[in-house]
Amino acid sequence: MADRVAFPNYTQIPSRVPLKAWQAIRVGSLLFAFAVAVLLVVDEATGLFIFWKLIIPALPMLFLVAPGLWRNICPLAASNQTPRVLGLTKALTAPAWLKEYGYVIAITGFFAFITLRKIVFDDSGPATALLLVGAMTAAFVGGMFLKGKSGWCSSLCPLLPVQRIYGQTPLALVANSHCQPCVGCTKSCYDFNPRVAYLADLNDPDPYWAGYRRFFVAAFPGLIVAFFTTEAPPATPVLELYARFLGFAAVSIAVFVLLQTFAKVSLHKLTTLFGAAAFNLFYWCGLPNTYEAIAERATPTAVEWGMHAAILALTLVWVLQTYRKEGAFAAQQQPAGAGARGGGAAITLDGTGEKSVVAQRTLGAGTPEVAFAGDDVSVAVSAGQTLLEVAEAQGKQIESGCRMGVCGADPVCVTGGMENLSAISDDERSTLERLGYADNTRMACCARVSGPVEVALTPERPKQKTASQIAGFQYDRSIERVVVVGNGIAGVTAADHVRRRHPVCTIDLVADEPHPLYNRMGIARLVYGRSAMQGLHLNPDAWYEDNAITTWLNTRATRIDRQAKTVTLGTGDVLSYDRLILAMGSSALVPRIDGFGLPGTTVLRTASDALDLRAFVQRHEATRAAVAGGGLLGLEAAYALSKLGVQAAVLERGDRLLRRQLDARSSQLLREYLEGLGLAVMVGAETAAVSGDERLRAITLKDGRTLNADILVVAAGIDPNVALARDAGLDVARGVLVDDRMRTSDRVVFAAGDVAEYGGGIPGLWPAAVEQATIAADNAVGAGTGRTKRYEGSIPVTVLKVVGIELTSIGEFEESPGDDVIALEESGSRYRKLVIRDGRIVGAILLGYSAEVSPVTTAVKRGFAVTPLLPRLRAGEWTSLADLSGEHPLVPVAVAHPT
Repeated sequence: MADRVAFPNYTQIPSRVPLKAWQAIRVGSLLFAFAVAVLLVVDEATGLFIFWKLIIPALPMLFLVAPGLWRNICPLAASNQTPRVLGLTKALTAPAWLKEYGYVIAITGFFAFITLRKIVFDDSGPATALLLVGAMTAAFVGGMFLKGKSGWCSSLCPLLPVQRIYGQTPLALVANSHCQPCVGCTKSCYDFNPRVAYLADLNDPDPYWAGYRRFFVAAFPGLIVAFFTTEAPPATPVLELYARFLGFAAVSIAVFVLLQTFAKVSLHKLTTLFGAAAFNLFYWCGLPNTYEAIAERATPTAVEWGMHAAILALTLVWVLQTYRKEGAFAAQQQPAGAGARGGGAAITLDGTGEKSVVAQRTLGAGTPEVAFAGDDVSVAVSAGQTLLEVAEAQGKQIESGCRMGVCGADPVCVTGGMENLSAISDDERSTLERLGYADNTRMACCARVSGPVEVALTPERPKQKTASQIAGFQYDRSIERVVVVGNGIAGVTAADHVRRRHPVCTIDLVADEPHPLYNRMGIARLVYGRSAMQGLHLNPDAWYEDNAITTWLNTRATRIDRQAKTVTLGTGDVLSYDRLILAMGSSALVPRIDGFGLPGTTVLRTASDALDLRAFVQRHEATRAAVAGGGLLGLEAAYALSKLGVQAAVLERGDRLLRRQLDARSSQLLREYLEGLGLAVMVGAETAAVSGDERLRAITLKDGRTLNADILVVAAGIDPNVALARDAGLDVARGVLVDDRMRTSDRVVFAAGDVAEYGGGIPGLWPAAVEQATIAADNAVGAGTGRTKRYEGSIPVTVLKVVGIELTSIGEFEESPGDDVIALEESGSRYRKLVIRDGRIVGAILLGYSAEVSPVTTAVKRGFAVTPLLPRLRAGEWTSLADLSGEHPLVPVAVAHPT
């Protein structure tokens, strides 16, 4: 594979040596290093000869020819990785200062290393032994505390700057065998992708990050000249020695800057040239000395010039190969035809690794900013932010729901700059058609900003009402009546799409709740907010009448007669049907709790539940509450109560919060964040019983602990409402069983949403409910022409807007053997993780991120091959995934809320 990929990562480089063999070699390397340290003390002359005359001179050559070999056998690296192999490492993320200045520290260490050679190390075996053992100890300590190689090899090692110069184009490619698996500890990691790491450094958008690398390679030839032309003390006083080193380095840097200013070559070519010059200077001056030390005689002229010629030829091969790969790197960084899209635009390089003046002016002309109607100023925003995120950050009164354009909670009117918003996805377009607003409407959660935009938060009505029909759909004209039971998102979507496909049939929508379709994701706000149901309804008031849909609110469907094809209502009315769509949703699952039902015990599933809970808190002046369940609904309930002034504790029976969405680390970070907000979290806590006189006073856990509480909210999952279907004789398991056409065991009865069970699963997600309802409507009224839609299941993609921190879980977030994992953690509560299988992302976690949500989701859902972007992903540049989408809009994402 490696010969077909421009920049193969370590998983694509064939490994010809078994891992156990590498580990045995590393043990030998450690033993050899300790033996040399002992020799430096007991036989100083021999030890100094081996260390300074044989080992050190060989390193630059090894860095240039086979740097991967050195990275695998280096005793310092072996020492650094020993805690990881033994399971002793704390595996902490390197602090921000170390990530930023580790290379600077390494440069300082290298300068100290070469100058102190002259002052002490070259002539002192014990001092050199202390240097060697001290470095190994420092590397070991770094591995004890920090994950991967971030504690030494890729940050602080004084040899790292030299390795980065010469290791960028290995003549012999040797795969990394240390990092099993990679833990994403280092930006532009050499061990992950050796041929691209240094180029990525030089082209990094952070000018300081790239500047540190330029500085060292510019100074390096001067330091080599200073080393070989400066005599050791006392012949050269120490201050003069340092002055000479600094002076030669300054001259070398000045030449570099002069060439960078006037020579029309790229930064990469210039750094390569200076690296080649330093390499030849080192061996021009040092190789004869090594020969003389080994042969104990002067180097013959022919031998000396032969060595020089060989070194020069080797360097020319390296330079040519290094120059050649620059074009491939530029091609990958700027794909043909790629345009600038929010958050994921490729960087346009002018040969210096920085944005050209023209590019900067172009960006400036279209700087992302949002102006809200009624405000006098525009708000500068980051490219890729959604209008919803901007509005929320500015404290605007705007509802948020599924945050992916399905529910219809946040329509806005775009009065200017529509072209500076991301393209409309299919889901958003379908929702906009359902809502029926004017053409200048966008869903705020989907519209990502790339330039100046003007927005009004109240959408406009169309000047002329137009029917939203599915063009070319052949509907069954024999179908006259369709009944939909349930007015959640599945029921309303089903009714909507029946009407889009069948313009003349009657549609009855039966709902046992008293409210039209509302934003179920917003019910927690009913607990602490003061606007009750205002703003929660998702369809305009006239929507049902405009679409000729008869609604039966606060009405129960009590019986289905499949023979007569009728539905009996609790009011005594009987509705006949030609097609029936069941979308009754689900109820809150309440496990066995002795005493449940006592005043103060409740669930939080509907708007009425939330309003009743708010009233109970006020009526009884409740001050303490517990929420049984550490899932999304449980966390939202606990936070809602805390905002109402109630001390809330989350009782999770498992070992961590959101165990179906988060791995252990992200769950721990979330817990720490919630506890910082004042919420109490108890894991391994399962409710057994409640007690009190006239209302709840105490909760008893199964392990015997007791809690004083005025309120217990149970949020333990969902229980599909299957009783109506079961009584009608339909096949039922946990839910109503359906096929891929959403058809039940009765060919004229369909089911969608939380009540439907397909393939043994009930997704419980808004997007799945919408897709299922659309497919049910399509098959219910289609004329059977073969164009029927089929359900194939869905990747679980959930965006959880939990109490002020955005959390996203996508697909398979727990890795399997053989998967690659990139896990990055920053200060605070920010964490992100990718699970990559066969070159494609199969799962992800994003905690505290938002711009990356759509690109990552798109990559997972569309199965993009991400191998070419792995270096950037490991460096944290996850918005680069947007480049893979081309001209297609990014996939919006779904919220794990009940339908």
